[in-house]
Amino acid sequence: MRIKEIPEDFVVYEVADMHPEGRGEFALYRLRKKGLTTWDVLGEVARRLRLRQDLLGYGGLKDRHALSHQFVTIPHGPRRDLHGEGWHLEYLGQVTAPMKKSRLKGNFFEITVREVDLSEEDLWREVEAVQTYGVPNYFDEQRFGSVRHGQGFAAREAVLGNFERALYLLLVEGSQYEYRRTEAFRDCLRQNWPRVAPCLSLAPSPWERRLLEFLSSHRPSKRTFKRAFALVDREYLLMLAQAYQAYLWNEVLKALLQREGLVHFRVPYLLGELFFYERLPEEALSRLRVLKLPLPSPKLRVSAELSTLYEEVLRREGIEGLSRLRTLVKGLVFKTYPREALVFPQELSFRLAPDERHPGARKAVFRFFLPRGAYATLVLKRLFRRPL
Repeated sequence: MRIKEIPEDFVVYEVADMHPEGRGEFALYRLRKKGLTTWDVLGEVARRLRLRQDLLGYGGLKDRHALSHQFVTIPHGPRRDLHGEGWHLEYLGQVTAPMKKSRLKGNFFEITVREVDLSEEDLWREVEAVQTYGVPNYFDEQRFGSVRHGQGFAAREAVLGNFERALYLLLVEGSQYEYRRTEAFRDCLRQNWPRVAPCLSLAPSPWERRLLEFLSSHRPSKRTFKRAFALVDREYLLMLAQAYQAYLWNEVLKALLQREGLVHFRVPYLLGELFFYERLPEEALSRLRVLKLPLPSPKLRVSAELSTLYEEVLRREGIEGLSRLRTLVKGLVFKTYPREALVFPQELSFRLAPDERHPGARKAVFRFFLPRGAYATLVLKRLFRRPL
């Protein structure tokens, strides 16, 4: 089986509480893009309009390997369409408030899976199970782009007080921009670290240039590396913290399912394995479908039963309890919010058809809606019981 063979195989439509109001200081647009991350496009738009990127409002980051549609607002933005290579902003009208995550309801997906080897009967059986019992609401691999290098989380290193290692990971091995765009910069840092002066001219953003200037003018030390975090883009810092929290949350949910004896099969993913069930006993279903697990944070208060799971996961990370889940770095903070343990795709359907790209094979086209924060790729992993 194959997904995302072409961007049109993975189509995403953002559903949000956003409608033109005929007034207001914010221009509302529908962004259509493919082959680019949301940040790539917003960065290009901000540079073109000579605006700070953080003034552009959006609800979520969409996959680069997809054809995605999402809402964007620009304060006093041009009342016309904008476009560039791989993206188009369609002007919709004026609104009185910016687009933000809280206005996002979810996403509707139309996903083509190619070279499908399951029968229609088998697929319907899996679809009906997912409709009835839901899917563990894990964060999927898209959330962990900053650790695709396999060398660990910058946020974890900061928690453990390894500030140089944390800074190295976020600058050299990770990037908030499209990876190929920063390759020369990262290669230079890798070869010269911690002597970063030769890489100044390659810095892809103003904040990275300021950070390198600071490191170049100070003697390398734990204090220097800790102070340097003050120059890291705040949104990027928050993303790094959220990625580590998401991993920890996944591990807590896995531990819960394992404790309850509800692990029927496992699917490999970027950071290990995800645990799935086939079906749930009625009692477990009624309990888990309303369960919300908060993301781990230093001041988190949960029941003693759940606290044991969080503490076990953190100890495996070398962190002695929730109260130690802090970095002493301004901006690199772990904010908590409740997340549903299970997710139930709505309007889930599929159709089988000949695969025009692979003669003799079949494709399955899935359509469904997921609430904000849930991952369509996770639904596919559950349906096919294998990595994508």
